Amino acid sequence: MNKASLYHRASAVQRRDSKQIFQEYMQVMQWRTDGHDTLIDIGSGPGNVLMEFVYPMLPPQFDAVLATDVSERMVDFARKSYGDCERAHFETLDITCAQLPARLSGQFDHVTSFYCLHWVQNQRLALQNIHQLLRHSGGDCLLVFLANNAIFDVYIELSKTEKWGRYMTDAMQFISPLHNSSDPGAEYSKLLQETGFVDFSVEIRNEIFVYDGTQNLKDNVEAVCPFLERIPKFQHEDFLNDIIKAVVNMKLCDGDFNARDFKFIAPYKLVVVYARKPNSLLSSMFAEAERLANGLF
Repeated sequence: MNKASLYHRASAVQRRDSKQIFQEYMQVMQWRTDGHDTLIDIGSGPGNVLMEFVYPMLPPQFDAVLATDVSERMVDFARKSYGDCERAHFETLDITCAQLPARLSGQFDHVTSFYCLHWVQNQRLALQNIHQLLRHSGGDCLLVFLANNAIFDVYIELSKTEKWGRYMTDAMQFISPLHNSSDPGAEYSKLLQETGFVDFSVEIRNEIFVYDGTQNLKDNVEAVCPFLERIPKFQHEDFLNDIIKAVVNMKLCDGDFNARDFKFIAPYKLVVVYARKPNSLLSSMFAEAERLANGLF
C-alpha cells in the first residue's frame, strides 16, 4: 500500500470508477453559492485520482483542496507530483484517529474518499471523524469503497496455507468489513444515521474489471497488497505467482495463465455513499423552539 509510484501506474479500475462516480454526483453535491468551497480527500494515495479527475471539476473560485493519506510515503509522492497546483495541499491523516487536529475540525464543505475506506475496520469512527471535518453550518460527503472483491477471497485462501499463513495471520484486518455482509447497503445506512448524517443514499453497484495479462494483475496486486512488506523480498515473485494460481483455481480467469491472452475477471461490489451533515446551528434552534413550545402545553 506504500508503493506510490507503482500504484500511480497500476490503478486503472480506481481511476475509472472514481472519475465516473464524481461526474455523476457533481450534480447533487451542495456547492456554495459564493463558489469558495473547501474539500478534503481521505486516502488520496499518490494523488492521481483527486488531482487529475476531481480537482479540474471543482468550482473555479474554490478556496482549497486538502489531499490526505495515512502513509507519509504516499503523501510525499503526491506533494512532489502535484505540489505546484494552486490551492492544493497535502498532509498525513489517519481518518480513524482518536482526535482530529483542531485546525481541521469543522473546516470543510465537502469530504471525498475513493477506494480507501474498505481498509478501515472501524467504520463508525471514520464516519464520526468525517462528520466532524464538515462545517458546523453543514456539508456533504461522497465515499466510494469496496464492499467485496474477488482478491479478498484470494487473500483469505492464501492466509490458510502453511506457506504464507505466518505472514497473513491478521488477513481479515485488510479485508472490507462489509465483505461478508448479507446487506451492506442497509448496514451502512444504519451507521450513517447513527453518526448524524441526513439525506443519505447508499448504492451497491455490481461491477467487473478485467485485467489483461498476468503481469498487469501482478502489478496491481503488488501496488496495494499489505502483506508483501512482511514477506522477504526474494519471495515476492513466488507470492505473486501463487496469487495467479489461486485465481486460476477459483475460476476467476479466462485463458491459460502462461499465454498472452490470460485475463483476470474480477467481480466486485462497490459502495457509493452520498450523505449530508445538517446545519447544527439551525438544528439546535429548531430543537430549542420545539422544547419551548412543548413547555407551553
